[in-house]
Amino acid sequence: MGLVRKLSRLSWETVRLKWRSEVAVPLLRDRLRSELSVTDFTIISNNCWGGMVYESYGLRKMSPTVGMFIMPADFVRLCSDLPGHLAQPLEFVAPEESKWADALRSNDGWGTYLVGRVGDVELHMLHYRDEATARRKWESRVGRVNYGRILYKLNDQNGAAEEDLLAFDALPLEHKVVFSAREHPGVSCCVKLRCPKVYEYVPTSYEPFGHNRAFDVTSYINESFGVGKG
Repeated sequence: MGLVRKLSRLSWETVRLKWRSEVAVPLLRDRLRSELSVTDFTIISNNCWGGMVYESYGLRKMSPTVGMFIMPADFVRLCSDLPGHLAQPLEFVAPEESKWADALRSNDGWGTYLVGRVGDVELHMLHYRDEATARRKWESRVGRVNYGRILYKLNDQNGAAEEDLLAFDALPLEHKVVFSAREHPGVSCCVKLRCPKVYEYVPTSYEPFGHNRAFDVTSYINESFGVGKG
């Protein structure tokens, strides 16, 4: 029963992601782009949400965290010193050598994608199988980071604990948000999103692009990074 439930959940998430990327985003892209007043911003995200946002506006990806996920504790480390971590050389480790191997080995796809590392932060490069391509894209996008306009985003997936969300919230970052399936009163930057109760966390396909009832991405970017802001 547990396996059937898991497969059903994964299938629904896959369908939603494909529908968003292949139907909704192309249909809405021109309108969303017309509502955006600034385009040279960087999104540092713990999952693929940042890439989806850039694609929803038809923008060049100005973030090295596109196409990967980062475990919550590592993501907090990354955000605590982004310049320092991005200055570190990208290395690759075998999946079985990952410090998160025990937590992730039961996940679908485990062992089929590259695992990178910058300093003490691991990068689970879901969409990369070739080291040369992964390195080229990582280094290129590191060079595009706009340190004057960064939005940091964490969500509650991959076993994120309350202490991870609180640690992220405590970082002295001007523009940051946590997306969660539950209320976290102690996390000031938390936005609760609606998603099916079968999920204990917010899946990527339920995170907003453009805007939804809980969070307006376009307005947040415009208000945070518009003319004279950063």
